[in-house]
Amino acid sequence: MPAPLHHVTTSPALPQAADVVVIGGGIVGVCTAYYLARRGVKVALLEKGRIGAEQSSRNWGWCRQQNRDARELPMATKSLALWDAMAGQIGQDLGFRRCGLHYLSNDEAELAGWARWRDFARGEGVVTQMLSAAEAAERGRATGKAWKGGVFSPTDGIADPERAAPVIALGARAFGGSVHQMCAARGLELEAGRVAGVVTEAGVIRTRTVVMAGGAWASSFCRQLGIRFPQASVRSSILAVGPGRTCRMRCTPRRSAPPGAGMAAIRWRSPAGRGWT
Repeated sequence: MPAPLHHVTTSPALPQAADVVVIGGGIVGVCTAYYLARRGVKVALLEKGRIGAEQSSRNWGWCRQQNRDARELPMATKSLALWDAMAGQIGQDLGFRRCGLHYLSNDEAELAGWARWRDFARGEGVVTQMLSAAEAAERGRATGKAWKGGVFSPTDGIADPERAAPVIALGARAFGGSVHQMCAARGLELEAGRVAGVVTEAGVIRTRTVVMAGGAWASSFCRQLGIRFPQASVRSSILAVGPGRTCRMRCTPRRSAPPGAGMAAIRWRSPAGRGWT
């Protein structure tokens, strides 16, 4: 399903040289380019297709602390603070808002695990609330099910998958970076055992530093350099629907699915173009 992405205009010319070349125009690549450009680094961002057109526009948009591993929670908290500031820095809406996220369950063991996480997170300055059966039923009324309980993280949020990566790429360019779409990186030039340039479809960019942010393509790119880059995949499906005059729909979320079935979610776009479920 093609994503209705926010438009990004490609920079007019490939630079002959850059301090840093970022390969991959998904959310990791555009954020890397953006923060480098803000620091005055001459950065070139390469994308073989369109900015954000692959996994970064095909996700649930969650920006969360809830249920994070203890080792990654500080990074998740910092990430949300960066999301808070980014729209004002760039001057465009990223579709980010702290609407809160909640999980519902009928599994007593799972609820107990969430309660333990809440107690741990409190010590890290992250507020989450356990939901009673009545509160879970109210928050999950669209499911048409009864729930034993749940957990709610009021400071978590979402970013619009259609806008986030493209707008951040525009921010990188506004701070002096260059953005090159339909320009695949084919390989690296090496001199004396270290990086000297990036070979692209449009020519060579001289550089001493490369950031590989190619997502699912990163392992195949690294393989040609003799680097093993293991990756794990999470399969999920998203159905995007447009606004209608009326919507009578009951959604029954599943906590688990048969092997190979992955997970499913429905992304609902409100008439105002805000909000995701």
